[in-house]
Amino acid sequence: MLMPGWRQITIVVGVALLLLLQVTPPRTAALAVLTWKDVLALQRTFDKDGVSVTASARAVVGDARAWQSESAPLVRAAPAFAWLPLLGGDLGQAAQLAKFLDATLDAVEPSLALYELLIVRLGQDDSFGAALIEFAKENETEIFKARASLASAIEARAKIDEHSLSPAAQRILRDADRALLEWDAALRLVMQAPELFGDASPRYYLVLAQNNDEIRATGGFISAVGVLKVERGEIGVEWFGDSFAADDLTLIHPKPPLPLQKYMWASQWLLRDSNWDADFPTSARRAQTMWAFDRHLRTDGVIAVDTRFLPRLVGAMGDVKLDGQPLAQENVIQMLKESWQPMPPGDMSAAWFENDRKSFLADLMNGLLERFRAGDAQANALATALWRGLREKSVQIYLENADAEKALVDAGWGGAVIPGEHDYLFVVDSNVGFNKVNARVKRAIAYSVRLDKNGGEATVEITYDNPSRGAEGGCDLLKQHKNDTYASMEQSCYWNYVRVLAPHGSRFVAAEGVSEGGVTEDKENVTEFGGYVVVPRNTRETVRFRYTVPTSVMEGGMYALKVQQQAGADGTPVTVRVELPPGLWVRDTSHTVTRREGQVLEFHETLYQDMTFKIFFEIEGKQ
Repeated sequence: MLMPGWRQITIVVGVALLLLLQVTPPRTAALAVLTWKDVLALQRTFDKDGVSVTASARAVVGDARAWQSESAPLVRAAPAFAWLPLLGGDLGQAAQLAKFLDATLDAVEPSLALYELLIVRLGQDDSFGAALIEFAKENETEIFKARASLASAIEARAKIDEHSLSPAAQRILRDADRALLEWDAALRLVMQAPELFGDASPRYYLVLAQNNDEIRATGGFISAVGVLKVERGEIGVEWFGDSFAADDLTLIHPKPPLPLQKYMWASQWLLRDSNWDADFPTSARRAQTMWAFDRHLRTDGVIAVDTRFLPRLVGAMGDVKLDGQPLAQENVIQMLKESWQPMPPGDMSAAWFENDRKSFLADLMNGLLERFRAGDAQANALATALWRGLREKSVQIYLENADAEKALVDAGWGGAVIPGEHDYLFVVDSNVGFNKVNARVKRAIAYSVRLDKNGGEATVEITYDNPSRGAEGGCDLLKQHKNDTYASMEQSCYWNYVRVLAPHGSRFVAAEGVSEGGVTEDKENVTEFGGYVVVPRNTRETVRFRYTVPTSVMEGGMYALKVQQQAGADGTPVTVRVELPPGLWVRDTSHTVTRREGQVLEFHETLYQDMTFKIFFEIEGKQ
């Protein structure tokens, strides 16, 4: 039911629309209604009916072409109004924006034609993998043509000067940029399908199930591990079980990173802790090395998923049952938690592992693959779920195939640490407390930098809210749980080793709120600071890192800050505060400025994906 205030707003908006329709040419109004209907139809087909996608997409392309025709006179006249505030930059580049749109629409048809051929091929083969192999072999030339059309769109995009565009236009361009990269990556990966799906010889892929309720650098504690064998497109499970059962403890393993030694008393570096590095390709290669050492099997890639992806996956597959119980998006996480079993006291026997405390994940994996092999999954719904998982980093993939891996990284699907050429921030939390408290803990990040000719002074402030219910005994790692339930594991203190990744060459100044804060690693592309913090139950704690950043953060008439979101983390409120040196005039910004005082600009966003803030400036007197 609408609140009184909303009723008034609705009436006002309705009257405004009626007035707009009175002055809008009937042809344009009809086109607006048609476009709205076609876009809604396309959205519905993405999740339900893969066969209808091409028809719906062509309808939207036709609508876009019609809008091009309607707006052509306005595009020609627009540069005359480039002097206008706010939208002047958009109007001044109307012709370039129109050319980019035209090139993008031209690139759509070759890809849609390929999609139609793929749908036909999927209907002819029982195996999705086998169908993809044959499709890639039969249509290699057409895939190259589709990529060439897409390259023309990317070239047209490169001719747009984003410095002068409004924040709204830049936001649209950012979405377009990512869509183009993902589009190209998908075509490149399809080209590699014969090798990736084992056409000439079997391929083995290591699967890491990460629990983001116990956050780790690449998404969560590795609670279960599996190996998929793919041969001529057929996918099978070689092994899937508890991560504690993956290691051969008769072998001598290397020492783990110092924080794991000190705060978790780890004496060996085992597979379940292999994802310590925030760069997923690095952690993935380490996991492969550990698996090969313990299990004597070389793998061709790593697929990591966290619990956020399970509802998407189950929703895409549909009608999945475990032990006779129906699984759905709404109940899969609850069933996973109910299946959790604590480790037994004393030694973990082989018999205990045979019963497998993580058997739910193994059963789920086998159940989903059975439906997949039977052709019961809708390819379009599954592809959409995978795409969304890759975007939110609930799915991360590393491949030994260099061309395929490059495509993943270019699209932002590979979980790589990519600092860019200017300023950079990546806050990485690692739960070292043997609990699942990240199901409740919330964090917020505030970054401030005072820029000068030498680079600048930066401060990162991270605030953690732990709403866990109070308990007697304070924070004791060995006495933190009231009982052996998953719910008890969620109610605890938060033992966290936090790291801040900054531009390479940054210099540590001080840290507050952490133990032993300082430089933890100076890598080729980033400098890493870190420290240990304990957040008691029902408490808020704030930690700060202060350091200097190099001169490269502000070059070419632009300051840019790339902020990467940690895989497994929920949406994180981010505040960015930038103080420019005197004598600079701000031309524009990539994001809406929420507060400004003199040379200080402040931005407020919620971080769900990686984000880059840009400030374009000129020297006063030269603009």
